[in-house]
Amino acid sequence: MTQAKAMTLLLVDDSRVARLTLVRQLQSLPLELNILQAASADEAVALMQGQRADAALIDFNMPGRDGIELAAEFRQSHPQMTLALVTANIQDALMKRAQELDMTFLPKPASLDGLARFLGADA
Repeated sequence: MTQAKAMTLLLVDDSRVARLTLVRQLQSLPLELNILQAASADEAVALMQGQRADAALIDFNMPGRDGIELAAEFRQSHPQMTLALVTANIQDALMKRAQELDMTFLPKPASLDGLARFLGADA
């Protein structure tokens, strides 16, 4: 799959290892991606004040604001951004909250197929 322009993707996870793992997986997809990274909700908000992202992969458990709080803020400030909650915290209540925010729910560790479906690519 070839795209005319690179997709900008925001990764938000307080774990550097988790971000690196996701970056490796994403780079194996047949997409041209510009990947931005943030280690917290506050860092993500600051980064997005001067940028635009097409999609975001957001961890739930982070110091400070959690991923659901960040997603709710992005729904207001960046309504066109496609959002996914990437978390090992697989609880029905959390999945429901993500669904209410029109987020894709990807259990951690994220599968290549799940990432590909979220981004509209072939794994």
